[in-house]
Amino acid sequence: MPKLLRGAIFFSIFSVATVATVAQGAEFELHPSLAVSEEFTDNVFETTTNRISDYITRALPGIAMSYKAPVLAADLNYVFDYRHYANGNHKDEITHALSAKGHLTAVENFIYLDVSDEYQRVSLDATRDVTSESLFLNQSDRNIVTVAPYVTLRPTERIKVKAGYQFTDTRYFGSTGIAAYQFIDTGFIGSSDNGINKTDHVATLDVAYELSKKFSLTADYTFTRETSDIDNISQHQALGGFRYEYTDKSFVFAQAGNTWTSYDSGQRLSNVAWNAGITHVFNTLTGTVITGVKYDEDPLRNIMKESFVSGTLEKRLNRGFVSFSPMYSEYVVTKTDSQLTKKYGATVRGLYEVTQKLNGNLAVTAEKYEQPILGSYTRRLEVNSGLSYLLAEQLTASLSYIYVEYYSPGIVYDNRHVNRAMVEIKKIF
Repeated sequence: MPKLLRGAIFFSIFSVATVATVAQGAEFELHPSLAVSEEFTDNVFETTTNRISDYITRALPGIAMSYKAPVLAADLNYVFDYRHYANGNHKDEITHALSAKGHLTAVENFIYLDVSDEYQRVSLDATRDVTSESLFLNQSDRNIVTVAPYVTLRPTERIKVKAGYQFTDTRYFGSTGIAAYQFIDTGFIGSSDNGINKTDHVATLDVAYELSKKFSLTADYTFTRETSDIDNISQHQALGGFRYEYTDKSFVFAQAGNTWTSYDSGQRLSNVAWNAGITHVFNTLTGTVITGVKYDEDPLRNIMKESFVSGTLEKRLNRGFVSFSPMYSEYVVTKTDSQLTKKYGATVRGLYEVTQKLNGNLAVTAEKYEQPILGSYTRRLEVNSGLSYLLAEQLTASLSYIYVEYYSPGIVYDNRHVNRAMVEIKKIF
């Protein structure tokens, strides 16, 4: 286990336990857990030909803690994940999933501190999440530590000001497979064996002016200084806009401005930036549409610019829900301002409580990736389904099945499919 992860787990457990023993009127919960699962995959390396199957046994002990007090709130969820490949096609491996968050009120209504640590296995391709189709291919273990002190001010009854600083350290701990298609700047380079480590220093200033209880004007400024293994950048972003709650729980917002990005190696870029959206709540139906520009964390570069439009229409049922979520994204390599991928598609998702003990879920996602540098496109279909049955108090048995299929007329590797079937038993103490 990386030293950084060991230290984060120890610090989180020690802090929560110590405060819990001395604080008065605090709420503290501790829940160990243990899960054991068996998986069959018919294409463990996701190859186009010469498909190899394997059985994967997993042991997942974990712990969940929660602490709530007037001054401090903290949550920690950690799972140790051991994986054994029965046929020996891949070496046994150990990974971790950690989510630790803390919120400290140093001075009420004035000074606050947020701290978090997130450790998980992620896709090396920022445009394509492959963690649902494989346990290791094209992935890396990533740890992100964030420390964010900030202050809030109320110069007048109608003006809210939030000013803060955020330190973020991002580390990658080796790749766990071959990244078949990766682009650095504008060229195809084959495979990489690690992600790019980064450190970010971010200063933020957010101002809101309330014209009424439902209508506010907003202005945001962010400065980011990032140092990394490959290059360093400085980025300024200024946005102005509004937020209007036109009825209960229904609102519209919009911001527009500009982003200026400078690389120490010489590139200077200026791009229009925006964020806008609307959420409308009916009796049992909720609709949301969001569009904007964001700069995503990219394991293989400093940052990746994504211009996106997405929406969700969700219908609540007596025993579950069903939703439809279309999306469109354009990914641009920020350093060269060149388009990498266009992605569009939709997801239909549903969950239904068959009985008080039995739940079923199904999600179907269809996506298309246009890749101009390769002069071709890729279609992707994913079916993710499952059943969960409550055997006894806090003891659950689940069965899941995932099918993923790729098709491309011009990219050989993107013609493959994989079937994954899993059974798991989990006990929460």
